[in-house]
Amino acid sequence: MGRIEESVEIAAPRGEVYERWVRCEDFPRFMRGVVSVDVSGPGNSSWVVVTAGGRREFEAVTTEVVVGERVAWDGGSGPVRHSGVVTFHQVDDRTTRVMLQLEIEPHGLWEHLVEALGFVDRRVIDDLNDFKHHVERNGAGPDPAA
Repeated sequence: MGRIEESVEIAAPRGEVYERWVRCEDFPRFMRGVVSVDVSGPGNSSWVVVTAGGRREFEAVTTEVVVGERVAWDGGSGPVRHSGVVTFHQVDDRTTRVMLQLEIEPHGLWEHLVEALGFVDRRVIDDLNDFKHHVERNGAGPDPAA
């Protein structure tokens, strides 16, 4: 199982950044790697993502929530076996550091190669930067694109 750890600093208060993150059904609007997210109930969601390994679908279950500070999940036993945690750290009144830890278990030769070459890590970095730009561009409150 591979481990990816990335972080990004966002020019917004921690509470706002956390609230934007937990609205994962909005991710397809601004994250290039996320095709769709359907929230099917508290803590359950269905995802379609595109990586260098191709289009993948999986179910995610939230395993831990500390409101405003931490969200952990398990991606189930499907073809994209993974789990992760995202934490939100107040740098100052207007800056938040988002730290993401992701454990990924590649399935098959192609996915092992994709991970070994760093493509999954690159996708995570790009998605975190997409999230950063979304939060900073749209400011507080509901997404104007909604």
